[in-house]
Amino acid sequence: MTDQPFPYTASVNEPQTVSLPLPADVVVPKPSISSLDPTECTLGDDSFTLYVHGTNFFADSVIYFAGQPEPTTLNEDGTLSTGINMDVWNGPDTVPVVIQNGPEQSEPADFTFNAAAASRKKSK
Repeated sequence: MTDQPFPYTASVNEPQTVSLPLPADVVVPKPSISSLDPTECTLGDDSFTLYVHGTNFFADSVIYFAGQPEPTTLNEDGTLSTGINMDVWNGPDTVPVVIQNGPEQSEPADFTFNAAAASRKKSK
């Protein structure tokens, strides 16, 4: 019997219909993050797209940003991407980025929100 490749069924970007535990013949590759693009931003910046580079990414892979699942796109170059809404961040912070393939998760990569530069008053 040969192993059935991932993805098993459905998309984890939608309500997950994969029942756990998975059947014994289903192999789910563990994703691995090699880099983020960008790796940081400054509070007050415009919203942007986060690109995640790595291995074992699929159309059913999901980016977890700061612990929350995000709508995820598998791009033609094999990267994953999601939009980051800057309107929801109000303080400097470093948050984990994790990729999930069904029950398998990558090690986290850090994304940093930097404090906005303090405005300077002109002296008279």
